[in-house]
Amino acid sequence: METERKSITLELKAEEEGAFTARIATLDVIDHDGDLTRPGAFPKKDVLVSAYQHGSWNGALPVGKATIREDGNAAIADGKFNLATTSGRDHYEAVKFSGDKQEWSYGFKVIGSAPEKELEAYAKEHDGARPYRIITKVEPYEISPVLLGAGVGTATLGIKAGLTYDDQSEAALAAVESWIERTKSLADLRRGEGRDLSEPKKQRIEFLLKRLPELEADLKGLLDTDDGRDKAAAVFLEFSRINARILEEL
Repeated sequence: METERKSITLELKAEEEGAFTARIATLDVIDHDGDLTRPGAFPKKDVLVSAYQHGSWNGALPVGKATIREDGNAAIADGKFNLATTSGRDHYEAVKFSGDKQEWSYGFKVIGSAPEKELEAYAKEHDGARPYRIITKVEPYEISPVLLGAGVGTATLGIKAGLTYDDQSEAALAAVESWIERTKSLADLRRGEGRDLSEPKKQRIEFLLKRLPELEADLKGLLDTDDGRDKAAAVFLEFSRINARILEEL
């Protein structure tokens, strides 16, 4: 049995950057390929999000992962783009930019289909509209953004733009606290082994200690300005970058 592909409508949730909920099929309607997929055809299954135009079938790395489930007359995929990779973030940004112009597809294998008499019965009940086949069971393998899908009315419905200012502020504070605790634990471990922190790590700590007062001064200076929130967000971002470099050395 061949692996096939169907288009989907994607709805990206505003939970965390990169997270999404996708309607991967509208059930009990005839799609552009002439197929009709019955409710109950999709199993609950974890799949990968393929590179654009099902590019992962040709060797491109997957750009995310998702879990497929059914909800009424729709097959739904809950997933997340892998923003830790360049390709994953590029796909996320492309889908976000494309908006409702973006179509989607899924790769699958037909496991079960209705007999000929059911096709004839459907045509009689729908004024001669006869599907090419009625699919009763599929094995989905992946989902993928595409230029043109087989489904009817596919589009991106929404996408998370990123962290809010408040979320980013809390994340920055949590990063500082986590770094301090990690530094303490590392120092305790080294002392237990009769050793001290390495010179590169000490230099990293000294660098951060020097930068923190500068960041504090910047933030205090922004409190009385009209555009303080935007500039403060930039300061937090700079700190996050510094903190990330330090954590790489710990």
